[in-house]
Amino acid sequence: MDGKPHILVVDDEMGPRESLKMILNPIYTVHVADRGAQVLEILDKYPIDLVTLDLKMPGLTGINVLEQIKHHDPDIEAIIITGYGSLDTAIEGLRLGAFDYISKPFDVKHILSLVQRGLERRRAKAKLRQVKSDFISNISHELRTPLSVVVGFVYLLLNQVLGKLSDEQQKVLETVYRNSEELLELIDNVLWMTSLNAGDTGALADEFDLRDLLRESAKRYDKGAKENGLELVLDLPDTSLTLYSDRPKIERMVQNILSNAIKFTERGQIRISAAQSAELSGIDVIIEDNGAGIEPAKLPSIYEPFQQLDAIGHRPSSGLGLGLAVAKRMAALLGGSLEIKSEPGRGTRATMHFPAQTPPIAQSASVLFEERRCG
Repeated sequence: MDGKPHILVVDDEMGPRESLKMILNPIYTVHVADRGAQVLEILDKYPIDLVTLDLKMPGLTGINVLEQIKHHDPDIEAIIITGYGSLDTAIEGLRLGAFDYISKPFDVKHILSLVQRGLERRRAKAKLRQVKSDFISNISHELRTPLSVVVGFVYLLLNQVLGKLSDEQQKVLETVYRNSEELLELIDNVLWMTSLNAGDTGALADEFDLRDLLRESAKRYDKGAKENGLELVLDLPDTSLTLYSDRPKIERMVQNILSNAIKFTERGQIRISAAQSAELSGIDVIIEDNGAGIEPAKLPSIYEPFQQLDAIGHRPSSGLGLGLAVAKRMAALLGGSLEIKSEPGRGTRATMHFPAQTPPIAQSASVLFEERRCG
C-alpha cells in the first residue's frame, strides 16, 4: 500500500461517484462501489478509513449499508451524501454513527474539509485506544508482580511451611488465597488480551500430555467447585493425549472455560472430557455443565471483549468479560477452534479442538491479531 488513507465512495449514480473519485484521488487512495453488495467485499480486501455513502440506492439502502460498515469496523468514519432532501433519513444515519452529512450537489471544498475532519477523528480515536491499551497493560504488569508475591506467601502459610495454623486461621487464609487467585486470573487475561491485540503473542511449541494439564486444572478448581456444591468429573482415556503445542496458552483456555462453567452452574456436575478428534487430526476437549444456559440471542456476542456472560436466571457475575474472548483468540492462534453451545435450562457445552501440532505460522510469533483495524 502507498500509505495514503483509503476512501470508499458508495453511490449508484455514475456522475457523483466519478466526481468524488476525481476530487479525492490526488490526495487519497479511492475505491468505488455502485451498490451495497460490493461494500463488504471491498472492506474485507482493503483497510478502509472513511466511506462516503449515498442513501438512495437500489437493493440495500444506504442505512442498511451503514449498519454493515459499522458492524465490520465501528471506527470507520462515514459521510452521508443525500440528493433527495430527506433530513430525517440523514439524521438516522448520524444516530447510527455517521460522522456528518452533505447534500447533492456538493461543494468541493466542503467535501474535502469533511473528509479531512473525519480522518482526523479516526486517527484521534485510534491514538486514544492505544493510550488506553498501554495504560491497562502497564498497570496490569505493576499489579501482577506484588500480587504474585502475596499468592506465593499465602500458599506457603496454607501448607504450614512457616508454622502450624489454627482452623480459623486456615479458613481466613483460604479465602485470601482464593480471592487473590481470582484477581490474578483477571489481570492475566487483561495482559493476554493486550498482547494479542498488539500482535506480540506467538506460540512456542513443546510436547506434553494433555491429560496432565487437564488433571492439574481440575485440581486447581476442585475446592472452589465443591464449595459451590459442584462435582468436577474427569473423563480421560488411559492412553496418552500427546500434543506439540503451546502449553501455557492451552492451560489458559481450559482455565477460562472451566472458571465460567463453575461461575454459572449452581448445582450438579461439570464434566471435563478429552479424546482424539473423530473428524480432524488432533484432540478435542469438552467442558460441559448443567447450569441455566445462555439465551440464544446472547450467543453471537459472547466472544466479544468485556461482554459478560448472561446466564438465564443467574445472579450477576464478577469478572471483566475477557475469558471467552481470550480463549477464542488463543484457539485461532494455535490453529484450533472453540465452539460454545448452550440451551436454556439444559446447560452449556464448550468444545475446544487442538491440532496435534501447532501450525508453523503460529510458532513464528509473527501472527498479528487486531481487535479493530486502525487504518
